Amino acid sequence: MNLNFINAQLSDPKLLQKLSTLVEDPEALIPQSENEFSQLLKFGLYPAEGCQPFITKQGSKYYNLDNMSVIPLNEEERWMHYGDFRFRQIEVLYNMARIDSAEAHNWLKDNLFQKRVDARKKTEYKAKFREFHRQDWKRIQTEWMKYCLNLKYRDNAAFRKDLHATDKMPVEDATNTNYASNLFWGARLVEIEGKNYYFGCNVLGKLLAQLRERKGKLPYTLPDDLHLFGEPILTI
Repeated sequence: MNLNFINAQLSDPKLLQKLSTLVEDPEALIPQSENEFSQLLKFGLYPAEGCQPFITKQGSKYYNLDNMSVIPLNEEERWMHYGDFRFRQIEVLYNMARIDSAEAHNWLKDNLFQKRVDARKKTEYKAKFREFHRQDWKRIQTEWMKYCLNLKYRDNAAFRKDLHATDKMPVEDATNTNYASNLFWGARLVEIEGKNYYFGCNVLGKLLAQLRERKGKLPYTLPDDLHLFGEPILTI
């Protein structure tokens, strides 16, 4: 029954087309059995009672688990840091690596030093430095996300507190969004035969659960040519 639901949802060519902007082979996200639901890059159905949803809304419960959560502007002592670059939102660091250009990294640093990533700035960044987009981004994005989450765990006490405040599966709640990326990183609430589930890959949620279990030490593998500000990636 659960596999039938997933297959029906992913038989929509429009959804698969949207997912192709995120991964090289969207059909590889389709599980062949329910045992594969727990695999990082597979769609699944997760019983709602065992999940802890969170959304991008300041003041909401478990807000700090969201990649878009932002540290207050007036609390500079709490800002995260990569070398001497200080930032308030892990999404800033995550987006830097998709572009292979020190000029691009410094542009984003200068434009977002006391701000947070918003849709307009992300679009501007991607368009301005389109020729420097990493060709392997779809393959390395989850490994880079692991790195970013390790750094966030190290620097962000509010994040650590929220992460360890529950033993349930974290879920970036995509119920009220229309982006395919939200079904990749998160999941949406669905009802099947009177029971509530979260449906999606929930890649971010799975990584958060692993990060919690490993207490901030997610192993990752990154290519040697992945640089920030023209230098090799710093060790956390």
